[in-house]
Amino acid sequence: MRKIILSLVAIMAYTAVFAQGIEFGHGTLQEALAKAKKENKIVFMDCYTTWCGPCKYLAKNVFTQKEVGDFFNKNFVNVKMDMESEAGKPLMGKYNVSAFPTLLWLDSDGNIQHKSLGASDAEALLLTAKTAADPENSWGALNKKFEAGERSAAFLQNFILISSQGEFDTKAATEAYYALKKPEELINATDLKIITSTVKSTADSKFRFVLKNKAKFYALSEKAQIDQFIEQIMMEELMKVTREEDKAAIAAKEAELISLDKEVGVKVIATAEVNALYRSPERVKFFEALANYAIKYDFDNMEGLNKYAWWIAQAEEEISKDLMDKAIIMAKRSIELNTNFANIDTYACVLNKAGRIKEAKVQAKKSIELATEEQKKDLWSVKFMEGN
Repeated sequence: MRKIILSLVAIMAYTAVFAQGIEFGHGTLQEALAKAKKENKIVFMDCYTTWCGPCKYLAKNVFTQKEVGDFFNKNFVNVKMDMESEAGKPLMGKYNVSAFPTLLWLDSDGNIQHKSLGASDAEALLLTAKTAADPENSWGALNKKFEAGERSAAFLQNFILISSQGEFDTKAATEAYYALKKPEELINATDLKIITSTVKSTADSKFRFVLKNKAKFYALSEKAQIDQFIEQIMMEELMKVTREEDKAAIAAKEAELISLDKEVGVKVIATAEVNALYRSPERVKFFEALANYAIKYDFDNMEGLNKYAWWIAQAEEEISKDLMDKAIIMAKRSIELNTNFANIDTYACVLNKAGRIKEAKVQAKKSIELATEEQKKDLWSVKFMEGN
């Protein structure tokens, strides 16, 4: 390793703001690495952008917590890096940062020891940080063991899951792991997690394996989670083809998805059609497709149903009685799932647009009664009752 000479200037330049929570230094990454070498620590780098909502959440609500600060300040040299700044841009390619926030732990030579994507609560962040600080179980430590030939099943399970969390390449590790197991031995909760964390294509044999054994996997996890895994991969492939605007290729991909799983394939195609209509100027067609989709496929989504019904109620276009009836069904279903001032407000608005004024007043009063004084300021029902 290249020897780093730590100058007095570098020590003084890398200063930190001391407050409750993580103490982030105000210096360059090189200065942080030099400080880490001197103190025999690793560097924690928060890779953020100024427009990233989850980044702001971490900075305001998680990094500021005392328990988080105590652990990070004791074990790491902490630095924040705006990845769109002149200092940050070169690091995006070097460390393969493509999503925000990305949290990196680096040794004093700048090599990745651990990586995590996305925002989390303090408890989850501390768990990740403790793994990053563990010289035996960080991604860097596990990767060295893998490169040295470690191939036990338990090791590979752990290595694959930690690698997938940081979006590292898992191809070699998964191939080695699956070579140790018979297909029927993969039907368990841990291997399901490995499959859903690493499979990215409908052509992957493990994707086909999950499809073939859906009923057995449903017994291990929530049905919705497994369905979401299947739908997400299918949707990503369909959207990729759709962006190319090749009608023949789109039709071929749709036929392929239906052949894999008719029920899920039809749903994915319906979702894609709604997404396409969302960008269309023909708003009524979009509302009609949305209502049909929601009632058939999204009928247990309280927030979604409320939002869809509200869009139709607020539409400037002429809405048919049939579509208004569907909006009423969605609004009522949202209330059945979880009664609150907001979805009753939506129901009142939908009834009013449908011309059922008397019923709309009844629901508007209910919404107002449930709302706080602050919530009433922007409530449609308040304005409606004031005008009637």
